[in-house]
Amino acid sequence: MRTKNTIPMTSLVVLAAMPAVALGSVWQLAERSDAPAGEPVPTTPDPPPPVDELATNLISPRRHPAPIADRIAAAEQQALTEALADDLSGLLGDGMCVTIRRSDDLILDIGGEQALIPASNMKVLVAAVALDVLGPEYRFRTELRSAPPNGSVVTGDVYVTGGGDPVLVSADHVDPARYPAINTTPLDTLIDQLVTIGITRIDGDIVGDATRYDDEFRVPSWGDDITNADAGPYDALLINDGLLDNGDFGLVPAQSAANIVIDEIEARGIDVTGSSRHAAPPDGLELTTLALVESQPLTEVLVELLHTSDNTTAEMIIKEIGFQQSGQGTRPAGAAAIAARLADWGISTAPLVLDDGSGLSRQNRLTCDALSLVVAAAPVAEQLWDLLPVAGRDGTLAEQLVGTAAEGEMQAKTGTLTGVKALTGVLDGADDEPVQFAMILNGEGVNEPDVYQAYWLELVELIGAYPIVVEPRVDRFDPR
Repeated sequence: MRTKNTIPMTSLVVLAAMPAVALGSVWQLAERSDAPAGEPVPTTPDPPPPVDELATNLISPRRHPAPIADRIAAAEQQALTEALADDLSGLLGDGMCVTIRRSDDLILDIGGEQALIPASNMKVLVAAVALDVLGPEYRFRTELRSAPPNGSVVTGDVYVTGGGDPVLVSADHVDPARYPAINTTPLDTLIDQLVTIGITRIDGDIVGDATRYDDEFRVPSWGDDITNADAGPYDALLINDGLLDNGDFGLVPAQSAANIVIDEIEARGIDVTGSSRHAAPPDGLELTTLALVESQPLTEVLVELLHTSDNTTAEMIIKEIGFQQSGQGTRPAGAAAIAARLADWGISTAPLVLDDGSGLSRQNRLTCDALSLVVAAAPVAEQLWDLLPVAGRDGTLAEQLVGTAAEGEMQAKTGTLTGVKALTGVLDGADDEPVQFAMILNGEGVNEPDVYQAYWLELVELIGAYPIVVEPRVDRFDPR
């Protein structure tokens, strides 16, 4: 049998060390041979005494302090912002919400997804969607239409065709509203054109045509406390808000308008052999336009809507939105179009109830989240800001927030019903960049100035201090 040769482990260690020992001997001989005769051979100096270990581990975050300094500064900044909001948060109770944003960035949200009664803040949605659907240069048109005249004579009826202009007024109209209509359309321009083209006689009736919209002259859900002085009756043809000479409101707007037009025509010396009435033009009747008048651009009509909080204007515009989107000049069609456009903008419509355009209905429900997003992130947001009243300056905000940081700066829409107060708009923060907000208060007495003003002042103070800036301090987190 073949046997294996074995060597003890200790012998292997000795054998392995022998080359190193030999090399060391050679090196020492070389050192000795280089040293001058009679001088001592140099030796290796002792190493320095050990120092304390670094307190910071090699892989500690302190080796890279900037990111941790940034995070700590952000946390401190958030804590200070939340502390600033504590006073406002402490005021808000059930049935109240506030949302503050800067574009897509959410600054503060307290109850922002609650669906509450918004009052006239409904008009913010109507105005925004009207800008998007109709366009800022859109104009409402009112026409006088008939068979082609024979020289100076019109044979047959003249139709006053309404195009939804909510601010068409005669020269002698005196608006009794607390906030009278502005940026109105002069009816005289329409009538004067008949004189200009040489019409001297109309052998027929003056017929009010309001068929562009349906015949819902008043929102069914409005309570008995909503009177004609608040809104309606309204239709696609409306003159002087439907107000008659005796101070009453006509029950059928197109008839009231026809009455006014026939009086204006005859006052210009034009003979009308027929009377005034309202009806749709017969099918197949060939009509030509004798005269027309257009409103100011939509932006100016929306200034009227938002500054005077004109309820009738809002209800007519919501119908016009419906007409433009679906061919149906109805309130439900307009509400559906508004909801669809909000969804296109990425705004949740699930909790919303859009019952009318003016906000007079207590069936309406909006969230602070939706309202703030409209003024912050909608494609028309910045156009909308310029149409809003300015605190302490004009419209429904003319007497509000005077002597505060918001005076002359805040642009916002108010909303008021019994037990409801709302405010949506924009105000610059501490860095002079715009901050958008929405606040809705539902509760007993919140529409009283001594109640809601406390909320508004806290809101103004919070926005005025935003953003609180905490600079990162890298030195606090350097390695030690």
